[in-house]
Amino acid sequence: MVIGRGRLSQYKLLHEEKKLRNHLVETVLLSKQSLFSLLDLYNTVVIKPSFGPGKIIISLENHKFKIKSQQKVVSVNNREEMFDYLNQCELTQKYYVVQPQKFTTPLSQIPYRFFVTVHRKNSTSKWRPVSVTNSKDSSLFLKLFQNLFLNKSKGLSVLVAKKIGNSFPSCNTIVVEVIFDYKTGIWIYDSTLHFSISKWDQYQYLRKSLVPKTDLLTSVTFRDYLNKFSEAIIKPCYGQNGIGVVQIKRKRSHFYEIHSGIRTIMKSNLDEAYRYIEDTYLSKKDFIIQQRVPLATIDKCPLDVRVITQKDESTWKVTGKLVKLAGKNFIVTNAAQKLLTLEDAIRDSTILSKSSEPLNIKIDELCLSASKILDEKNIELKIIGFDVGITNQGNILIIEGNYVPDLKMFKDHEEQYKNIKKLKNKNRRK
Repeated sequence: MVIGRGRLSQYKLLHEEKKLRNHLVETVLLSKQSLFSLLDLYNTVVIKPSFGPGKIIISLENHKFKIKSQQKVVSVNNREEMFDYLNQCELTQKYYVVQPQKFTTPLSQIPYRFFVTVHRKNSTSKWRPVSVTNSKDSSLFLKLFQNLFLNKSKGLSVLVAKKIGNSFPSCNTIVVEVIFDYKTGIWIYDSTLHFSISKWDQYQYLRKSLVPKTDLLTSVTFRDYLNKFSEAIIKPCYGQNGIGVVQIKRKRSHFYEIHSGIRTIMKSNLDEAYRYIEDTYLSKKDFIIQQRVPLATIDKCPLDVRVITQKDESTWKVTGKLVKLAGKNFIVTNAAQKLLTLEDAIRDSTILSKSSEPLNIKIDELCLSASKILDEKNIELKIIGFDVGITNQGNILIIEGNYVPDLKMFKDHEEQYKNIKKLKNKNRRK
């Protein structure tokens, strides 16, 4: 039987597991009848798209229906008016699901709501919880109390991953949203599949020392990263070509600079900065937050290295390497103003050591090591395009890897391009 990736299909699949059944929040396809039926039983319901982020909260207060989506709140007098408003102003996708809010506390005020990331190396490996990301700050009392239920929550999350993973063997990372309510217990509120092209999935393989510190983006991690590092980068879990990448920087005056493309805006405090990010980005896609690598520059423009690795039989090889120089006022090098050899880039850059050979060797070793680790996914990888960051001190980290790298940038470098295409064609013929 083919299982869909949508929220309703996942709910039906998980409901088959007896140990999970009592922890699942009832999920039904949105219709006028299903919405009104749930509102007969519960004061508050939550509407979500079948796929992707976003939610609409509907609650009955003082004989009126309050509709909250993102930062917009609308009150209407009756159910018919409420349903008409949803269809005209809020429902933009074909399918939605609706869930009751079974918690005794409003969703926005729930003191302990978190995301458990469960991961396996490949389809034959065991699932294990690898991180827990809070969505809201917890008091000291809650942090002490959480140990009483955190282990059980992790165990339930592993069961979720096992059940879903059996139907999706190509998915090795699943994020389970868990809510703890003092009176009603532990609830599995949602689950998100991260396939191999997800940056969050890739981080699970490279997290030990090859990439910058990374987490799922929530209000808690946003605050933590900017307090600890002063600068952070947010990226959509699914995306390429630098689209949706945003840099946030804490200024000395405690203002926050938000930089995307060539556009920069200022926010007067951390909460205001997060609300802007939430409204502008998080309502559309899931994001990660990452420690910003302080990239070396040429004429104040950041640079990084695009490295192509390819599999030749059972051996990974470096077949291409070019430095990308970001355009003026851009934070990412995808909008490159120049493509340089490593030797030329080092000569003109702020990198302190002007000897290219040691750096060349380090970059090759880093990317080959990462290629072997990512090959554990068992997804028939043959080529990877790595973006490698270099600091002024010559330290290197992988910013990310791309499994369908753009090779056009190598066309003017005939020998490299020829080698890449030759091995690519060889692998295609197999």
